[in-house]
Amino acid sequence: MNVDRHQFRKLSLLSVMVGGLSPLIFAKPSLAESQNPVLTPASSVQTTDLSMPQTELGELLDGSHHPNFTRHPSLQDHLTVLQDASDLTQNVLDLPPQPLRSAAIIARKPQASTPVNLAVLSPQQAEAFIDTDFIPRSTADSQDWLETFPHPQPQLIADDPVDPSDGPVVKWTSGRPDGHAPLGVMGDHTHGKGEVMFAYRYMRMEMGGNLDGTTSLTDMQVLQQFPVTPLHMTGEMHMLGAMYAPTNESTLMLMAPYVLKGMEHLTRMGTRFTTHSDGFGDLKFTGLYKFFDQSRQRIHFNAGVSFPTGSINQRDTTPAGPNQILPYPMQLGSGTFDLLPGITYLGQTDHWSWGAQVMGNIRLGTNDNSYRLGNQVQLTGWGARRWNQWVSTSVRLDGRDWGNISGADPRLNPRIIPTADPNRRGGTRLDLLFGINLFAPKGTLKGQRLAVEVGLPIYQSLDGPQLETDWLLTVGWQGAF
Repeated sequence: MNVDRHQFRKLSLLSVMVGGLSPLIFAKPSLAESQNPVLTPASSVQTTDLSMPQTELGELLDGSHHPNFTRHPSLQDHLTVLQDASDLTQNVLDLPPQPLRSAAIIARKPQASTPVNLAVLSPQQAEAFIDTDFIPRSTADSQDWLETFPHPQPQLIADDPVDPSDGPVVKWTSGRPDGHAPLGVMGDHTHGKGEVMFAYRYMRMEMGGNLDGTTSLTDMQVLQQFPVTPLHMTGEMHMLGAMYAPTNESTLMLMAPYVLKGMEHLTRMGTRFTTHSDGFGDLKFTGLYKFFDQSRQRIHFNAGVSFPTGSINQRDTTPAGPNQILPYPMQLGSGTFDLLPGITYLGQTDHWSWGAQVMGNIRLGTNDNSYRLGNQVQLTGWGARRWNQWVSTSVRLDGRDWGNISGADPRLNPRIIPTADPNRRGGTRLDLLFGINLFAPKGTLKGQRLAVEVGLPIYQSLDGPQLETDWLLTVGWQGAF
């Protein structure tokens, strides 16, 4: 039997929004009626009155208190009773908050072969009684519906939880744990109109040992070429981020980093010393524009600018004396305005998601110290498994290639240490990373996320001698409002 489920949903939603109508139920259609489902008066079928306190209602259904829906176990998945979300009237239907005098709705799956019962909520039990998946998902469906029922077009909230078992979902959604990319990916998603998201990330990278190409070098081999060799470097970053969506297609993103760096050295004379630098890095402002959103897939452009707010004049004490200018990798910014173009692709099924992103970093001009960092291109791809409504795991490959420095800082001597040589800064690296995303679908923390991603390089080729990366870690929080 082929039943048009969207027709059922449109008619059901009308019964909710009108308010005060007599309870209605979808009758099991005959084969001839399956293409044109009709409503049957409640008096002609058996009904179940669920007008009772909210707690008792939840216990009667399945004992749970899910904020969006509960399922009547005796109807074998043929009846979905959807309840609550006190803000749905305003946020989903785009109408002023107002209680409905009564509301009744039935969602019967197309394969249902038995009659279904009716569930009713009184005004005291709910302000709205609605399945957000009832909203028409295509432009054509929405236009046809609005012509026959002229209400404002409903808007879905981007981070509202979605349960795929409630029926087919035809558009990509961020309302699930894998609705955001692994935490190390920036600018991976857009938001619905008016939505705001704040984020904090802590990132750490450990580097140790030197490479020339893909060949490992001992400290003594480097010291045969230079009086000083780097031994180990730690990079940390505290990243504050904010996103705001002025429209459903466009999202604005701002990222402000605070950077801490430390590098340990060894001289030919056997002296060890460590230098440090810390401060604000380069501020990044990015616009995201979604231009494809069909069949549970999305594509958006990334277009950003990096502002030279990070210092390129960091100093510390070295064996050469106090207040010495530090080499290129110990500086906090680029000193130039940089363009950040890119494109991002996202896809989903009920339990899996995947994505890919290409990003560039194009340096503009020369900074005040007469050099320009090398351009960079980054390609990353990932897959994730949604285990339930609140946890997902991911695996990601991240490859990047960056060039050597053009020009040179006249205060640095490239013959002393390889980190001061502008021709020994380029390289290529491929990282393998594993992540976990935690998402709160309900309760006080609804819409908030905690995530971790950790990885290590599986391939590195560096214009060395240059310190190789050992491992990377990102931990963070995200909250949409």
